[in-house]
Amino acid sequence: MKYLGVLILFLCFVVVMMRCSTTSGNRPNSLGVNETYQNIYAYLLALPVDGQVLEGKVTSIRFKPFGTPALYDEDLLFCKDVMDMFDGKTGPVVVIYEKQAHSMYHGLACHELRNVFEVTIERDN
Repeated sequence: MKYLGVLILFLCFVVVMMRCSTTSGNRPNSLGVNETYQNIYAYLLALPVDGQVLEGKVTSIRFKPFGTPALYDEDLLFCKDVMDMFDGKTGPVVVIYEKQAHSMYHGLACHELRNVFEVTIERDN
């Protein structure tokens, strides 16, 4: 009987804590449209090392990210053939892609590539 009161108090505390939230999910803007306050993109500053289109469905590209050890590389799998986005880019690039995977290719997640920007270096004479 003595523990029943403690149990009820604990359950009340748990129920109150479950209803608490630090932030609400989406907040409407001035037009009443819900906005998501999360960045859905990932950014990679790297030198493309190798790339290939697999079965015409996805593109696998190996990158040498900036500021990493010499033997480190990173492979990314992009949905669709995106090789044309890398055409004409000869040096380091900034790759912008969605963090969340959109589909699977033989059990591996592929990402939507949004843009590729070439990094140019201006040299003083």
